[in-house]
Amino acid sequence: MDDERVTIYDVARAAEVAPSTVSRAFSRPGRVSAATHAKVMAAAKELGYRTSAPAAQERAHRHQRLGIEIPDLTNPYFAELVSGMQEAAQEHGYLLLLLDSVEDEEREKASLESAVDVVDGVVLSGSRLSDATLNHLTKRLPSVVLNRRVAGLDSVTPDYEHGMTQAMAHLVEQGMRSVTYVAGPVNSWSDGERWRAARAVGKAHGLSVHRHGPYPPTATGGELAFAEIKELTDAVICYNDLIAVGFLVSALRAGVTVPGDLSVMGHDDIPLTRFIGGGLTTLVTPKRAQGRAAVERLIRRIENPSAHRTPVEGALPVRLVPRASTGPRAPR
Repeated sequence: MDDERVTIYDVARAAEVAPSTVSRAFSRPGRVSAATHAKVMAAAKELGYRTSAPAAQERAHRHQRLGIEIPDLTNPYFAELVSGMQEAAQEHGYLLLLLDSVEDEEREKASLESAVDVVDGVVLSGSRLSDATLNHLTKRLPSVVLNRRVAGLDSVTPDYEHGMTQAMAHLVEQGMRSVTYVAGPVNSWSDGERWRAARAVGKAHGLSVHRHGPYPPTATGGELAFAEIKELTDAVICYNDLIAVGFLVSALRAGVTVPGDLSVMGHDDIPLTRFIGGGLTTLVTPKRAQGRAAVERLIRRIENPSAHRTPVEGALPVRLVPRASTGPRAPR
């Protein structure tokens, strides 16, 4: 066969693999198995296939698409996060492919598997998969993890400990002595970090800190948490704002005065928090900036992989936004 007419499609047919597999075998051999790589190389040699310069071929076979995994598209937190990702992607000429796992591990795994051959990299913004599964994924596809740290992967995480330090100091100033942390999903890394920080910082402030949960990260989850709590402490800090809203509304319906009887605090500062009563006290991260940072880091990893051999970890600031849902307890 004439050299100039041999294409990756010819090699793919001869090797009985997909054209994208041939592309990866030449441009990113670490992303295919040793057996597949050997089969592709043998077919290419037999057909007389010649590749272009590595950098040129790498550009030629990019999809210019990024996969964005999120656990719940209906959560306003992720809308702002994705907005920042969209801005950065457009600036660099990439399109976003949204993968909503709806808090389902099997659906997340299937979506990521389907995306491997149609995107150049993926941002995992709330993955519930195991560290081992994510490490396996990144061998096939450049990845950046948000709101979580995984050994060997690039990550962008909020500074949960600093945020919880502000939260506990605020509650102590309001005269609180006991705090309940209302937990989110059991397999959420950020939930574990928030609870760890709440327990450690609370102890340092002389507070009695308890854990209640886990609960779904939704307003319904907050309603369920309130219904199941046996005894109210002075304050509750919820895994996210949606749980906090559900908990707060349920407390008000039950005749609990907020903040006179109970102070309520959330995480994320979604738009809804400003319109509940006098507003929900919350801990906020720069969501749009976090989304931009993740996409920009992923694109650097895609376009110049040899310059980033070791994983990059970054922490973003968290700040307290005090509102009317926290304050001094009413005189007893």
